[in-house]
Amino acid sequence: MILVTGATGHVGAEVVARLVELGRPVRAMTRRPEAANFPAGVEVVRGDCDEPASLAKAFEGIDQAFLMTAQPTGSPNLHTVAQVAAARKAKVEHLVKLSVAGGGERGHDLVAAWHREDEAAVTGSGIVHTLLRPGRFMSNTLAWKHMLRRGDIVHVPLAKRPTSAIAPEDIAAVAVEAFTTALPTTLELSGPEVLTPEQELAMVGEILGRRLTLVEPTTEQTIDGMVRGGMDRELATKMIEHVLSGDYGAEISPTVAQVLGREATTFRTWAEKHFKEES
Repeated sequence: MILVTGATGHVGAEVVARLVELGRPVRAMTRRPEAANFPAGVEVVRGDCDEPASLAKAFEGIDQAFLMTAQPTGSPNLHTVAQVAAARKAKVEHLVKLSVAGGGERGHDLVAAWHREDEAAVTGSGIVHTLLRPGRFMSNTLAWKHMLRRGDIVHVPLAKRPTSAIAPEDIAAVAVEAFTTALPTTLELSGPEVLTPEQELAMVGEILGRRLTLVEPTTEQTIDGMVRGGMDRELATKMIEHVLSGDYGAEISPTVAQVLGREATTFRTWAEKHFKEES
């Protein structure tokens, strides 16, 4: 049986759905199973990385596991460490870990070191593993939807920062392939093109047939927003420095096409599916 942690997130939910389509037995882990909505046949279990007993139950009888967390970068008590401990105790045979582009090899060291430690929990586990290293998710743009419902002005931080954003569906497809095919240990993932959020918003406007106006907050305003969301100011500042350092996350990787035998999903194709209900 395969355990999918973070099963209600964009990537986790796609991994669950694809495994169900393949007829693989799936257990979906979430902190709120009563609010989850999964396909028929999926075993849903509660699991909280701050509660080791719940993880022990979630990993019991599992052969392979997809590991991800929504833990904010820089947080203490790495959730991946707790997940791996439960996996080792349950004698899980293969881990597929959702990491980040570069795995902490570049960027501001305060942030990069956290990601290196996160990956090290898996690479030092003694368990066969596959690391998935995607850059920015296309689904980050879904945060624009609430603004689009109010009008045509959209506030977009770091609007001119280019990235090779990737569709969560493509990440999930590669993850599922990793469970069934011998793949390299580390896979750098990206979309097929380099775009700025400004260019992405222009495409969304074209799809919706609306003239959208982009407003880019200042760096300080962006940091203030992160602090209001609960992040320590020093860490928020370092996070922005990390994102702005060099061309981090703007490289195009051929991995999706190589693994899936098709090109990675373009932003326009993805946005036509996910924004069409706003028209």
